[in-house]
Amino acid sequence: MKRQPPHPVWENLALVGQLGFTIAVPIILLAIVGNLLDGWLHTRPLFILLGLLLGLVSGIYGAYRLLKSSRVL
Repeated sequence: MKRQPPHPVWENLALVGQLGFTIAVPIILLAIVGNLLDGWLHTRPLFILLGLLLGLVSGIYGAYRLLKSSRVL
C-alpha cells in the first residue's frame, strides 16, 4: 500500500469544519423536530431524546462517510 503525502494545512482545517457541521446539524435539526413533536403530542422528554439519539447516530455516520471519502480512514 502506497503512503500518500500529508494534506496541506488548509485542507485539514476545511475537513475539520466539515466534520463539525456534519455532526452538529443533524443533532440540532432532529432535536428541534423532537421538541416540536413533544409539544404537539404532550410527551415531553420522549421525542427530543429520540431526536438527539438519532441525530447523534446519523451525525457520526455522516462523519465516517466524510472521512472515508477524503481518504483519512
